[in-house]
Amino acid sequence: YNEYKSYLRMKIAVLGGGISGLVAAYNLSLNTNAHVVLYEAAARAGGWIQTVQHENGAVFELGPNSMRCTGARGKQLLAFLYEIALEDEVKAITKKHSAASRRYLGLDGELYPLPYDLKSFIRHPHRNTFIKSFLKEPFVKGRYSATDESVYMFFERRFGTELAELISDPICRGILASDSRTLGVSAMFPDLVKTEYQHKSLIKGLLANYGKSPEHTDRSELGIKANKEEWKMLSFNRGMEQLPQALLNMLQDLPNVDVCLSTPVVDVTVTDPTVTVTPRDGVPCHFHHVVSALPAFSLASVLSASHHPDLIHHLRQINFVDVALVSLEFRDIDFDVPGFGCLIPSYENPEVLGIIFSSCLFPHLDSDRYKTVRFTLMLGGEWFERAFGPAQTANTDAIRGMALKAVRQYLKIEQTPSICDVDILEQCIPHYTIGHRNLAKHIFRLIAEQNLKLSLVGNSYFGAGVPDCILNAIEHTEPLVHLMKERYNAGNDTPETKNRSYNLKQS
Repeated sequence: YNEYKSYLRMKIAVLGGGISGLVAAYNLSLNTNAHVVLYEAAARAGGWIQTVQHENGAVFELGPNSMRCTGARGKQLLAFLYEIALEDEVKAITKKHSAASRRYLGLDGELYPLPYDLKSFIRHPHRNTFIKSFLKEPFVKGRYSATDESVYMFFERRFGTELAELISDPICRGILASDSRTLGVSAMFPDLVKTEYQHKSLIKGLLANYGKSPEHTDRSELGIKANKEEWKMLSFNRGMEQLPQALLNMLQDLPNVDVCLSTPVVDVTVTDPTVTVTPRDGVPCHFHHVVSALPAFSLASVLSASHHPDLIHHLRQINFVDVALVSLEFRDIDFDVPGFGCLIPSYENPEVLGIIFSSCLFPHLDSDRYKTVRFTLMLGGEWFERAFGPAQTANTDAIRGMALKAVRQYLKIEQTPSICDVDILEQCIPHYTIGHRNLAKHIFRLIAEQNLKLSLVGNSYFGAGVPDCILNAIEHTEPLVHLMKERYNAGNDTPETKNRSYNLKQS
């Protein structure tokens, strides 16, 4: 009987303590009585979500600076934040906030606002291009093919070359730090592809869906408040790292979870009926299932080559790009350009991806000792190596100089910054190349066909944003939750767990 109970209580390994791994471990540990062991190579959890505070009180993000909370997935995100009791820590940006609507393009050394109302549209130097492209789009014949195409080709086909250069190029640089000519549209903008297929036109689809509320309705107090106040984006009182830290604290308090920081895994062998995980400087451990939140290339490096050659081959086809972040603070300057920030097209300045107006987004994170203005510059991405060489040996002085030159050129700030920190994030953002979505589906299909005791979460596959990582981690661990509940029902046993209902996944 004890052996049977041991069989019913699964032991699950979660590889990677970034936001995806933390959410996966959280979902499994609170919805079942599984014994969950989370392995993280670094001394801290959170992955690329990292918030740092300077001696003068200024706070900078060394990863994502905010999360979008609109649409159906935004409602699901708010439900999750409410569930983990972070509702009092949320710092929201509403529809009326300038950061929610105003974004700029850096062109010819000047900032030009993307149209956000009639006045800004009339004043925009490319208004004739916008008008011509939007009027033409409803009459463009749709493309109905199973083969993928680049984001650039998609926009060029539907709106023309000028708009593809002006819009798709800088947007892709801002989202995935990559070239719109190499990114696959089905992975980057699957909703646009779906809209074209359903309505034969993006403009027609926009008009057909105008005013419709999201399918998912969040009835939590946080969701109701967000809907009433028209939230668009959010962070937290002490920065983005509050989210992974809250999850880590919860996991460390649960009796059925072991969190192993500073514990890199060197080998994973997935066989039937057990999975063997070998940590560095440790003994092999056996599990019923493993959830990998590692980047695809990291998982490929630890999977047993003799057991999983096909899976390793396909995982290695998913590439990542390097990004340099430059955190700047200026004292006693007047900067009166409201908005989220500016994106810089590749034909204008390929090395500098964009500038975030950090103080405009979240002024509560400014220094409380001085009157300051904070900015965060993103450089490199797909252009990193040709601009700065390999990330491991990149010249930080050259990166710093290029960032300050961009500030002088686009923001007209000549003053020496009081803070000028450079952080190089190696292989931090996935590069969703043309055909990526089919590649990811093939990887998942391969795992299913071979009946591997392996689940994949993280930004390598279906969405690189923080909300995507959170919701995909829940969705892709739900089959495990159902499996364990079925085992208990079959054994007439009841798991000692806090049963909850996320209402997050719409089948």
